[in-house]
Amino acid sequence: MRALLALLALGLISCTHPVAGPQVYEGWPDAYVLANKNLEAVIVPSIGRLMDLRRPGETTGVLWQNPALLGQPVRPQSSVWTNFGGDKTWPAPESVWMKNASGQWMPPTVFDQTALAVRTSKNGLLLTSPIDPQSGVYFTRYFGIYADSLEVTTTYYKVAGDPIEIAVWVVTQLRDPQIVATFANPEPPYYTELFGPTPRVEIEGKLLFWDRQKAIPAKIGTGGKALVWVGSQHTLKIDLQVDRTAGRFPDHGSSAEFYTSPDAQPYVELETVGPIVKLKRGDSVQTMNAYRLGDRLPGESAKDAVYRLLKP
Repeated sequence: MRALLALLALGLISCTHPVAGPQVYEGWPDAYVLANKNLEAVIVPSIGRLMDLRRPGETTGVLWQNPALLGQPVRPQSSVWTNFGGDKTWPAPESVWMKNASGQWMPPTVFDQTALAVRTSKNGLLLTSPIDPQSGVYFTRYFGIYADSLEVTTTYYKVAGDPIEIAVWVVTQLRDPQIVATFANPEPPYYTELFGPTPRVEIEGKLLFWDRQKAIPAKIGTGGKALVWVGSQHTLKIDLQVDRTAGRFPDHGSSAEFYTSPDAQPYVELETVGPIVKLKRGDSVQTMNAYRLGDRLPGESAKDAVYRLLKP
């Protein structure tokens, strides 16, 4: 962390050369920082995640990080899920892989507990996974930083095995919000309860508002293409660039999903899901998320911030 702050203080990260690293971040020695005058993004290839989004000069961003696992390596042999926090990609539908050999809920190892190869370019950074033996798929994530956003393009490549049905799923864990929001479905049911119960979901016109459920894990989904998180000082908007007419979507047609974790680990997940496609060897599928970090306006309520960002 001190090395990162020293680089920032010396001005070694600039708009002209936005990629810096590898360097130490929270105990991980291989972090890369993408930065401009508006935004800093910290990527840690050894755990395969985007681990922070923040304003320049800030030491704590909006992404949730598991304090018990800072600086720790991936655990591919673990029988229980190792949740580092941050932002990663998993394949959907979840029902295909949701239990490991021990009967525990567990994302595929290549997508969740594997160090990724890294290559930098003038304006961004590319992570590349090994081939997942279960699906015959490997993935890349390209992180590009622009004036007002971080754009992350996630691509799945089918290179081995029989054809499969798969969708690109991106999971972003964020700190405890004041509110989260997306577009509701245009007709009842205005959202799908994926598990719950899910109290305190509010529908106002075209928008859906929710907050973190403090006692139980809960999850909902809609057909939205933009999700908003509002904290005490900052906002984050995630735009999913996807064609809703491209095919069927997992979880009863959901492309925007929220998961809320109870107080033991107080975070929320903003999740984007692409359409399910059938991939044969040589095929690929791709989605792109744009992350726009902003500030709360003076005197602005959490709901007013949502209305400003989503403009229904």
